[in-house]
Amino acid sequence: MSSVSSLASLPSSTPQNPEFADTIASLGREAPLPYAFEARLCLAPDVRSFSPDPQSERLAQSLDLAQAGLVFRSIRLINGRTVSLVAVPSACWRAAIVHARVLDLKWVAKTRGRRLVLVPESVIRAEPRLTNALLVSACDDVRVTPRERLILLSHLTEVGGSASLEVCAEALTGSTDPAGAVLRLVAERVLTIALDRPIDLQSEVSLAAPR
Repeated sequence: MSSVSSLASLPSSTPQNPEFADTIASLGREAPLPYAFEARLCLAPDVRSFSPDPQSERLAQSLDLAQAGLVFRSIRLINGRTVSLVAVPSACWRAAIVHARVLDLKWVAKTRGRRLVLVPESVIRAEPRLTNALLVSACDDVRVTPRERLILLSHLTEVGGSASLEVCAEALTGSTDPAGAVLRLVAERVLTIALDRPIDLQSEVSLAAPR
């Protein structure tokens, strides 16, 4: 499966799948919203885990928002709190009736004691963070051996906790995909990488803080 249309037809609750990772990464800003949203969440520093949010989805359906393209995720933060995030397509803000219903969704959730945060599509697709997140997600199927993991973590510890992506990759001379292995450890939250500019060989890679 490699076309934009076939990817877009997947349900919004479908988790990021390595089978589509390369295609999704190549789409960049055109990646389907569910995949773009999850790629961003995977690198959000305050997010411990996330999952589909059927309760919020049912609430949206009761407000005639089933066809609005909203993407619902229940987020568990590193402080233990849980919050519902809703990715809102840009088209929803341009249609007055849908816009009002989306705002009603947040209000109704609040009256039921639930915190629901609306995330505009424009925020999710902001660059360079989206392309960086999709690049990291494309490394989900890269295998990092225990030896490679220990080599890289030891190397970073020896050099003060951070180094460029190029230096980190050079430390993994035996890997079939050294740069991919580094980014795979970023996806696992073992390492962090600078996301405020496009990822390249000079991007700074650091040991992640304990979670």
